[in-house]
Amino acid sequence: SSYQTGLGSEINVKYANNDAKVFKEYVLSTLGVPEKNIHLLLNATYGQTMQYLSKLEAITEILGEEAEIIFYYSGHGFPDEVTKEPYIMPVDASASNLISAIKLTQLYNKLTKYPCKRVTIFLDACFSGGAREQGLLAARAVKIKPQENQVNGNVVVFTASSGIEPALAYDEKQHGMFTYYLLKKLQDSKGELTYQELSEYLRDQVELQSVVVNNKRQVPQVNLGAGIDEEWVEWKFVIE
Repeated sequence: SSYQTGLGSEINVKYANNDAKVFKEYVLSTLGVPEKNIHLLLNATYGQTMQYLSKLEAITEILGEEAEIIFYYSGHGFPDEVTKEPYIMPVDASASNLISAIKLTQLYNKLTKYPCKRVTIFLDACFSGGAREQGLLAARAVKIKPQENQVNGNVVVFTASSGIEPALAYDEKQHGMFTYYLLKKLQDSKGELTYQELSEYLRDQVELQSVVVNNKRQVPQVNLGAGIDEEWVEWKFVIE
């Protein structure tokens, strides 16, 4: 709401900045990624986001198969009401005009333009128009089932919810529900876990606790790059 006139504070995504800040700390301390390799954007605009995605493109072009990307997003998602194409919403993007929104396919293409070792994407957002406190479509009480995007390359996408489900907050912990359990598992395991183990943990814990805490169902899902159906389950998070 600080970046667009006419929006009330309830449209903000509750705890999104806290999600991002703490995720950065875990990537640094638990996964062992050097701080110089971590870039944090808070309340990111379209221009800031696209500028850094272009920088990542250049880095992966140079490093090739040595490159490994971890991309995390906490915020609003939104579907085009006609095409059902899902978007992530920078703070200067409007649900009534998606010119400054970023298609998920565009994000995936930016992150996978050049072949690299691995791309891991975490999306604590829903793409039906709903959200933690009040969705972008809440005034009309309409939700849209977003189109499912095919991803290519060595990519695993962990998303906070499925279909038209919301991505909810965990008020007691001051995080998104999905992010809280993601951080908890990384901390408890010290990063020594496989992608499959994390996927199963997130699905089990978030599905249960979203009902217990918020009285709504939220089931995380995983979207895989074509051709890695078998090998992704043994991938591990600790950076070697």
